[in-house]
Amino acid sequence: MDYEFWFEGNKPVARLDEEHSLIGNWLTDEIGDDLKHLRALITTAELLQSGGLRDYRWQGKETILQITQHEVDISSNALMFDEDLDLEDESLTLHDYDLTAGCGLEDFIELMQAWKEFIAS
Repeated sequence: MDYEFWFEGNKPVARLDEEHSLIGNWLTDEIGDDLKHLRALITTAELLQSGGLRDYRWQGKETILQITQHEVDISSNALMFDEDLDLEDESLTLHDYDLTAGCGLEDFIELMQAWKEFIAS
């Protein structure tokens, strides 16, 4: 998973590769520079990785984060409320509409650690 971080004024911004772009939006808009929340998420993800938890779900303003012991999924709230969403072109997937993204739990933890180091600097 490729990513880059930078600041726009005082706001931290994350950009990930196209397949994971919603995760970058989630980091930027839902987590931002909230170190307390970020540390709690890292702790939760590590508990999931070690088997101390089975799953975790967090409802944000724009997205829903779901973590299991092996993977992470982020879905746009628009996906939950837009019953008329029509994928007219069968070659397109929900990823093409930036409505969902996922990654492995280990990659997610590494990304969260990198984001924590970036916003703490």
